[in-house]
Amino acid sequence: MKQNTQLDFEAVFNSLPAPFLVMDRDFNIVAFNRAFVNATKRSPDALIGINIFTAFPATGEGGRILQDSLERVRDNGVVNVLPVFSCACAVSGRTEERLWSCTHVPVHDNDGQVVFLLETAQDISELRRSKGLGGSDSAAAGESDPQAGNVQVLNQTLLATVQQLGRLVMQAPSFMCVLRGPNLVFELVNIAFSMLAGGRDLIGKTLREGLPESEGQDYPHLLENIFKTGEVHVGRKTRILLQDAPDCEIEEHYIDFVAQPIMGANGEVTGIFIEGNDVTDHVRTEQRQALLIRELHHRVRNTLAMVQGVMTTTAKTSANIEEFQGAFSGRIASLARTHAVMTEQPQQSVSFQQLLTQELGPYSDNQGLRIRLSGPAVDLPSQIALPLGMAVHELTTNAVRHGALAKEEGRVEVGWSLIEKDGEPALLCEWNEFAGPPVTPRCRDGFGSMLLERVLPQQIQAQVTVDFAPAGFRLRMAVPLQNGR
Repeated sequence: MKQNTQLDFEAVFNSLPAPFLVMDRDFNIVAFNRAFVNATKRSPDALIGINIFTAFPATGEGGRILQDSLERVRDNGVVNVLPVFSCACAVSGRTEERLWSCTHVPVHDNDGQVVFLLETAQDISELRRSKGLGGSDSAAAGESDPQAGNVQVLNQTLLATVQQLGRLVMQAPSFMCVLRGPNLVFELVNIAFSMLAGGRDLIGKTLREGLPESEGQDYPHLLENIFKTGEVHVGRKTRILLQDAPDCEIEEHYIDFVAQPIMGANGEVTGIFIEGNDVTDHVRTEQRQALLIRELHHRVRNTLAMVQGVMTTTAKTSANIEEFQGAFSGRIASLARTHAVMTEQPQQSVSFQQLLTQELGPYSDNQGLRIRLSGPAVDLPSQIALPLGMAVHELTTNAVRHGALAKEEGRVEVGWSLIEKDGEPALLCEWNEFAGPPVTPRCRDGFGSMLLERVLPQQIQAQVTVDFAPAGFRLRMAVPLQNGR
């Protein structure tokens, strides 16, 4: 038959065999159990409302250790253990030093704030067989009483283990934090998490207080849902926005993380443990790789279309198969050279002077009189470099066959500068030929004419002016550089 018995928590509290003491945030005693009264031999009426340091005076190093422990628990909301602690107690009307092993535990409210401190203390003084030894001399007590020494060694080992684990957590390369209560109050933050959050002081603050830029993002709602449901969440390459340093702009980050609910004794969720890694650099690399692959596909399509156009136009302007083979091979070789130069550059660009040098360089003399190049450094992106490289090849080929480079005393001068055209930067190039054979008007349009007068204006919005002056061929070309971005 089911009994309708209500659980009496006060009776449970007083039935616990270990001494327990409850303090408020100011360390005033608010409750204790029967085992505590029996252990301390103090009157209950003389303890309620009394400050712990008044009720149990602990001066010197002992007082400092006790106060540091309590303040750490109150301010950081973490458990703290004092394996061996000497404290004065009133016994039979006199004050006696007793040896204790103490644990201080924070008690949180529904918002995750520390409202009380619970102390459980085990009196290990009676483990000593020699009554003449002082309680604070743990080493002497251990030598006199092996059992007491074993307890102290065990406590020290446990403390060392806890401290070592704490150091490992704080110094771990992965970021880690613990959030307590439904309001997600930061209880623990390791160095990596602190660096991710810009070095801000987060302990004791809610997630939204410590990271105000989280407002409007998905992860606060995600963590609140974990607290409600108790379900583990694994995030991959999750995008978050964080302020990397005070007074800095909010930056985009990508993280891999696991959010694990922390379960209480009754199976309820009391907090969330988060562990993960900042994978922003990895994601950025993947994004750049994807961009390069798309650019490569685009460039291959454009190059194939250009090769097809070169082949078709060369075939139309060639008198025989031999002429076609020579012209087509030269033009494809020019394309290949431009591609090779761009491949060697991380920015996938080529300087305008390099385009000129790779075509005109073989015809230069030792004195530098036959080929003269002058102009500032100008880097051309692939969208401009490929058609412009073809144009330089055609101009060079024409100069060798019919223009200034057809005679030993002939020379070619190319000068260029940066100008502004329609509010955007542009390359202005002037090609001049001197001391060549007399220039005659062209009798038919070839590949070079088609490239200069139709392809360049359509493909890269270049403005090209040519002059077949009797004294030498002249070309003036303005190329907007914005089109290549």
